[in-house]
Amino acid sequence: VEASGFGRQSYPIEVGWAFEHGPPRSFLIRPDAGWPESAWSLDAERLHGVSRADLERDGVNPRDVAEALNAALAGASVWSDAPDWDGFWLFRLFQAAQIKQQFAVNDFGRLMRPLAGAREEAALRRAAQISPRRHRAGPDAKHLQTIYALARRLAPHA
Repeated sequence: VEASGFGRQSYPIEVGWAFEHGPPRSFLIRPDAGWPESAWSLDAERLHGVSRADLERDGVNPRDVAEALNAALAGASVWSDAPDWDGFWLFRLFQAAQIKQQFAVNDFGRLMRPLAGAREEAALRRAAQISPRRHRAGPDAKHLQTIYALARRLAPHA
């Protein structure tokens, strides 16, 4: 999840996900009328490169995004490298959409723990080369997908 800023008033501006196999999906989110303009951070905009004008032009309304997330992820194991923040922003999205979130967000570090050590470091280095982190939801989901796939390949077979 990418967001308007870093504080308690911030809101989601982009969501993305990637399954273990396949391309990532993502949506820019048109700001809900209840989300304060004052929660827009120019520092965050510089980081992710998405402007408010981009969201107004290309963003999807929060309800449609929430429905797409539920359709794709209901009952799935969903992993995030920032589950507390992503959970907070997803809560704001689903609250604005007035529908119930049908999946939980888990800590990616917990998923990687069995693969930790030298394999993890090698996977992190290689993933940074072939699927770098961009502070955009789709590419960052692809980055985590790549780290996991590489670490699994490097893991010794039991």
